[in-house]
Amino acid sequence: MIAGYITCIVLAFIIIFIGYLIHVKKKLWLIAGYQEDSFIGDKDKLAKLFGVFSYIVGIATFLLPFGLEFWGLISGILYAVCICVGTVATLVWKQIINKPL
Repeated sequence: MIAGYITCIVLAFIIIFIGYLIHVKKKLWLIAGYQEDSFIGDKDKLAKLFGVFSYIVGIATFLLPFGLEFWGLISGILYAVCICVGTVATLVWKQIINKPL
């Protein structure tokens, strides 16, 4: 049981750190599918979008084992649905900001 907590906590800190690298340090190459030559929008907005999304996913991953302990399977289902909906929303928003300045 403790291994699940440790795994989720370590994974959450890795995700948050990657979000920091994308958001603050502007390491856009960490974004899957990002190509410098084909993106014509505002790169600062893109970095903020994916950085904040990574922060949210990291915090949710950190809280996941505690939710599973107290509320059971419903928190796992809620986690999965929120991550999927958030991913789709982030990708749609990326397409919206991928316009010439």
